[in-house]
Amino acid sequence: IGDQEEIVSISDLQIGDLLLVKPGERVPSDGIVVSGQTTIDQAAITGESVPVLKQLDDEVFAGTVNVKGAITIKMTKPSAETLFQKIIQLVQTAQSEKSPSQLFIERFEGTYVKIVLSVVAVMLFLPHYVLGWSWTETFYRAMILLVVASPCALVASITPASLSAISNGAKKGILFKGGVHLERLSHLSAIAFDKTGTLTKGKPEVTNVIVRSDMNEQEFLIKIASIERQSNHPLAQSIVDFVKNKQELTLVQPDSLEDVPGYGVIGSLQGDTWKIGKADFVGKEDAAEFENGISSTL
Repeated sequence: IGDQEEIVSISDLQIGDLLLVKPGERVPSDGIVVSGQTTIDQAAITGESVPVLKQLDDEVFAGTVNVKGAITIKMTKPSAETLFQKIIQLVQTAQSEKSPSQLFIERFEGTYVKIVLSVVAVMLFLPHYVLGWSWTETFYRAMILLVVASPCALVASITPASLSAISNGAKKGILFKGGVHLERLSHLSAIAFDKTGTLTKGKPEVTNVIVRSDMNEQEFLIKIASIERQSNHPLAQSIVDFVKNKQELTLVQPDSLEDVPGYGVIGSLQGDTWKIGKADFVGKEDAAEFENGISSTL
């Protein structure tokens, strides 16, 4: 309200309310940025491993984490209709889905139970009078029939097996949304993995270094990593890790550093000014022409 801040429950929020989200806090509801800029970790929603820059009029989602700056957002959806809440509802629906085998059993389980119990009831008396069995023999053979044709074992054969497989998978870090998805594994012929770190660590790494012929690669890496060491951006940290741990080079302290959110950094080192970041930031045409346009082939 004006310049005043008030902490309220999410359930009390209404569409149009202005929400202040400080660094390190989670976005409480879907909304639009009305002031400030920051980077948002949206991995929980979109699977994007690198935080995304959010500026004026950009959309933010409930459940994501504000990494850097303070922003003010305007709430656009009630808490029950946020994207995060819809994901929860979809997961709950998926968990309640029954597998094809369970649906098949349920089609005739009622009739099967009635038939088995009726036959067992007849076997408790008929063999004694027709076949001349003793009451003891008749009773025990009827019980054997009930155990062998047990309707409980048939009806419960699918669900406990699915639950056991799901829980065993969870212990090993494999999560299934329900028995229906577990059973579908037997029909798979190919699996496609996304970029959320399913097969990898979900963190960027340096794979190749290409420098101009008139530059020394080690000197270049030391200067770049020394400047990037002052930034907390995932790409900057991957460069620093590559130079320090894999190249085993010693870094130096830069003279100054300016962070340009969403674009890169400007640093001063040994009297030289370095710009590190996107092609639009360092020079789009120069980046496109570098080494005969090698950037377009990577």
